[in-house]
Amino acid sequence: MLLNLLFPDFIESIRYGVLAIVILVIGMPHGALDHIITYQSFPNQSKRTKRLGFYGYYFLMMTAYGLLWLWFPLGGFLLFLLITIYHFGRADAERFDFDESSKLLLTFTRGITIVGLIVYGSEPAYISRIVEVLTGYNSMALVAYIKPYFWIPLILAAVYPLAYAAVLLFTPNKTPSTLYHIDAIIVPVLFALGDPIFAFSIYFGVWHSYNHAQTMLRYLQKKQHEVSMKWFYQKTMLLSLISYAGLAVLYVITEAFGDMYLLLALLFVLISVLTLPHIFVVEMMYRKFGS
Repeated sequence: MLLNLLFPDFIESIRYGVLAIVILVIGMPHGALDHIITYQSFPNQSKRTKRLGFYGYYFLMMTAYGLLWLWFPLGGFLLFLLITIYHFGRADAERFDFDESSKLLLTFTRGITIVGLIVYGSEPAYISRIVEVLTGYNSMALVAYIKPYFWIPLILAAVYPLAYAAVLLFTPNKTPSTLYHIDAIIVPVLFALGDPIFAFSIYFGVWHSYNHAQTMLRYLQKKQHEVSMKWFYQKTMLLSLISYAGLAVLYVITEAFGDMYLLLALLFVLISVLTLPHIFVVEMMYRKFGS
């Protein structure tokens, strides 16, 4: 946040590089463990059944969502917002030692704050251009009647901290770490003040992907597996390389058009198509954590 405030031009010049590093180093790999999570969740099935079930499921989900993007881009985008709100909130709220209703509240309010501020945060016109490339609709047109504009990011930034404060107020027997209190402030401020691409990169890499990978490793340890971050990268290497090849093709195609907005739009389509089946695998993992 300090870098954003002191060196905004520098941050703008490196934001795409930081995004690329985050996606390559942890973003893609953290979703490439889904097949192992699925296999370990159904130990009594044969290897052939598990493989056919997993890859069939992934292929059908990705194809269906890809067709939705192709035929109804606005619907694809709205679904992307919904799954991102839930997935970001769910992955982060799961660590809190609260009851399920409190976790559900924190899941959606955290997701709303993050996704809302990505779209209507520090550079809404920039993000609106990407949304327009994706869907043909201008996201700024939806809030043009709200004056002054600063109320929008202010309200969005307050959603999660207020919900977190309410949960603490009504569950006085719980005393979460002070780091969680700080987190409830830092995340909204990061997206409200920071460059949107840079803020997303930092959050997606440091908060979401790394912590989510750690949660998956803890799940496998619970299943009596010896795992580590080294093991994680070894096991995800092949699928990550396939994803990198897809990204390279995407980059070459969009580079021919010289349109960075198009590249970012297609990148988020790719992320969304990979995220939809990933969410259901993760949800299954959370439900089995207690078993």
